[in-house]
Amino acid sequence: MAALGGARLEHVHVLRGDELPDPGAVDGIIAFGGAESVLDHHPALEAEADLLRRTVERDVPVLGICLGAQLLAHALGGRVHRLPRRAVTWARLAHRADDPLISALPDPVPALHWNEDAIEPPPGAPELLDRGGLGCAAFRAGSGWGIQFHPDVDGATLDGWYAAYGDWLGPAGVDEATARAADAKHLPGQAAVAEALFGGFAEFTRARAARARAGR
Repeated sequence: MAALGGARLEHVHVLRGDELPDPGAVDGIIAFGGAESVLDHHPALEAEADLLRRTVERDVPVLGICLGAQLLAHALGGRVHRLPRRAVTWARLAHRADDPLISALPDPVPALHWNEDAIEPPPGAPELLDRGGLGCAAFRAGSGWGIQFHPDVDGATLDGWYAAYGDWLGPAGVDEATARAADAKHLPGQAAVAEALFGGFAEFTRARAARARAGR
């Protein structure tokens, strides 16, 4: 268990076989990223996508980050496709719509991409940020938000990625020195982006749960 803005968090690792929660037993779900792809149609990821669909159908908040955003788009009728080449880059993405989560972020948002897939959002789901040439960067569909970049990482996380996924850099057309120079430029603002996004989601989830309890 951990805490975020007073919220109680329970970590579930789908690919290790942890049991998925009941959508009716949680106030909200954050689905994080991973090295896997929706395009692999892994049974555990398909089960997670089904969970996200059922959660949004109950009007329970969902926040999908990178792979989580792809799973959410896939679950709700959007499309995930391979980028022409892998992306290891920072983009500055301007706001496209007022939104309870996105409006709290800087405009433009410094957005870190370590991706090989791109999203086309579910039908009718507004895009919340400019694309930056890498597919849909952020969308909202009902009670679900998809964020196709990494506001969740810090310098230590990136050090681990360079060690584990350094072979991504060549296919992405970037060398490590150039990538790390971009990190040094943008990471100082990353904590504020993360606090605004995840703190905003926690507050939205708390308020929605309070309304739901009051209506019983």
